[in-house]
Amino acid sequence: MNAHLFIRRCTFAAAFMMSAAFAGAQVDTALKSLGMENIRTVETEDGCITAFEDRAYRSSYYGVGKAIETALGARKEGSLTLVVTDRNGMPQLRIFIDGNTVEDFACGKATIRDVYTRMEMGTCADRELELLKGTETKAKSAWRPDLTVYPNLFLENTSFDKLYRYAVALAPAIEMPLWKGAEITAQVIFPVVTNQKGELKTIRPGFVTFRQGVYLKKNWHAWVTGGLFNNNRMGGNVEAMWRSPKGRWELGGRLGATVWSLFDEDGWTITNKPKLDAAVYGRVYIPGWNTELYGSVNRFVYGDYGAMGEVTRHFGEYTVGLYAMVAGGDINGGFSFAIPLPGKKYNRWKGMRLKPSDYFAFRYSMVAWGDYVDKNLGVYYNDEPNKNRSKGFYQPEYVRYFLIKELDKN
Repeated sequence: MNAHLFIRRCTFAAAFMMSAAFAGAQVDTALKSLGMENIRTVETEDGCITAFEDRAYRSSYYGVGKAIETALGARKEGSLTLVVTDRNGMPQLRIFIDGNTVEDFACGKATIRDVYTRMEMGTCADRELELLKGTETKAKSAWRPDLTVYPNLFLENTSFDKLYRYAVALAPAIEMPLWKGAEITAQVIFPVVTNQKGELKTIRPGFVTFRQGVYLKKNWHAWVTGGLFNNNRMGGNVEAMWRSPKGRWELGGRLGATVWSLFDEDGWTITNKPKLDAAVYGRVYIPGWNTELYGSVNRFVYGDYGAMGEVTRHFGEYTVGLYAMVAGGDINGGFSFAIPLPGKKYNRWKGMRLKPSDYFAFRYSMVAWGDYVDKNLGVYYNDEPNKNRSKGFYQPEYVRYFLIKELDKN
């Protein structure tokens, strides 16, 4: 090879690498301007791969839509792959837009609807995560807290002298990521109005937890959580979950050990002997109905065994569910819902984000008297505040459907 040809090839290779790096940097900058965090980018021969975390937008599909449009605006050629991670840095959604679609959109031959229709979506991003290893992380969220104010409602019909026992409270929580997969939560509950005495009338801690998530590849996720939970439980649990490549199926299990924990005007009361609880569950998403079916077999907190089934319907960001359960031979049931609270997006101010809860979630039990309560049947707990099926929901077909539906509304 003569020296002139060698220099030309080296110059071409250097120019390509500089151009690729610049294109990737443009996508990084564009997503950062949206408020996305933990952004990592790598440019390959096939195109650009970018992973990011959305802690700014309330709606999962709205945030995804903004990220797609913004990334396409920063990229004129070559394929684009976006990997969306959850609040603990675990991969949730893979979006692939081929080079032809990127170029068509750039020159006006394709609309954003065309992009949403053509793009490939799934839940497995092992190849992309491998290629992203060692890349620089921009807009890190570690050690940058959110102060989130949760509404807290207790409602129960168990008394003969009152139509309902009720308590309304506000529960601000500091939620701060520490490192990949790890987050701490520290919450205090402030009573606003109640017709009860004791704990419900006392300023008390809510969720005070440390949570570490791990991605095990091939769509396996695992979490370890410890601290103060709801329903007067304190302790820890481990959970593992698998998702199918298209996100329609989930299988998982959980094992926990907790003690009784109560804060009231007399102080803090805890028991010494831990109670073991466990569950094996499955969930399937039916895209034609935007509906989830859930079933589980359980060992509840106080040693009774049973099963639970639930149907949850998604109406955009709103979810409504009905459930039934058998515990210790007795039957119970009820309903749940989650509704979005005002504010689609919240930005940080001097490193902190102050915001209301993204959703108001409520779960109502129909049976709250008799042997079912006296024997502590069907008792379980959540390990994070305001857990619901709207928050951070990244099922691929759900995201595509409501992205296109939002276009039709406008």
